[in-house]
Amino acid sequence: MCFVRPAPRPELQRKFHIQHSQGPRPSADGVIYCDGGTDDQFRAGVDLQLSHWIPNETPERFKADTSTEICLNFVASDDRRFDLVLNNHADVDGVLAVFTLVAGAWALPHRRTLIQAAEMGDFWAWGERPAQALFQSLTLLIRKLQADKTDPNALYLRCFDHVFAVLAGESAFHTEPGLTSLSDSVQLVERGDIARRVLGKHFAQYVIPRRLTGGGGSDLSRALRVPGFNAPLSSECLLWPQARARFDREQVHLVSVEAAAGWYHDLWYPGYVWADTPRSWRPAGLRAQGDSNTHLFDHPALADAVGALAGLERASGQWTLARQLTPFSSLEGRGFPVVLSFLAGDAPAASSLEPELVAQHLAEAYTDAL
Repeated sequence: MCFVRPAPRPELQRKFHIQHSQGPRPSADGVIYCDGGTDDQFRAGVDLQLSHWIPNETPERFKADTSTEICLNFVASDDRRFDLVLNNHADVDGVLAVFTLVAGAWALPHRRTLIQAAEMGDFWAWGERPAQALFQSLTLLIRKLQADKTDPNALYLRCFDHVFAVLAGESAFHTEPGLTSLSDSVQLVERGDIARRVLGKHFAQYVIPRRLTGGGGSDLSRALRVPGFNAPLSSECLLWPQARARFDREQVHLVSVEAAAGWYHDLWYPGYVWADTPRSWRPAGLRAQGDSNTHLFDHPALADAVGALAGLERASGQWTLARQLTPFSSLEGRGFPVVLSFLAGDAPAASSLEPELVAQHLAEAYTDAL
């Protein structure tokens, strides 16, 4: 795809520095540690953390689900005591959070688009068309610059130029293939080609029939794909989690895929559960370990339901629950945010159990959420 030509950039309101950049870290009277943890140079009572990472010391008045929204809340407060912004990685939420702090009040009218784009990346969430364009183009740009081994500070500057241009309306991504793939996913659900059933306030099931998976091969792989963290939209996935989040954002999703040998089943938690998300429903079973977004997964009611399914199962394989979650991992062979799957070794396997039966047992583990 073609990236937009950089727009004239308004004057940055704060200095910034990204860890591992070649240049030295600038001195500062007050430092904002943005979308990440702190380091041994953090000065309690002097510096500020604005992050949704777990754990964090973000002030309660700024807290929100994404670091981008946290930073928008901070900018709206018009607090100008901090003159340097630090981050330690490059992804969509990280770039947009730092962008918000250095752009200052210029960013505030674009609040909705910035927040939705950040959620699409960090949480596999739904976003409207402007947010889709920003998320997709920024994700691809970050990957290109990283592949070119661009210095992190230079990478951020290039991304700032791009974000300014997109928000200023100087780009058009309506024909971008990745956005078409997301739209196709939504239409499959809206037409009923992929059946959606809601079983309680926080449990939904999506059933992908065999006519969409062909005889197997690449079509089945597309139906079973679990996109990675901040993965750009593409034709590699048949039913994007961002599309499911449009209909059922704060739900556990059972995704059942029909194939010649039987049914593949995955239980997905909401993509936001790895982070500190005070504005969103928190499903049972997660216990933060205080170690950079790592959670133990222990849900006795779900384990009982899985035991019942295992007793009914006639196919070769095993109903397998995750034991630990990070935003980059859960079950071997599936990945975050899948917490349960029927597996043979580390690969998905076809179960003998029908979707209605599986959904009935698993939904019972979340009746406390009704």
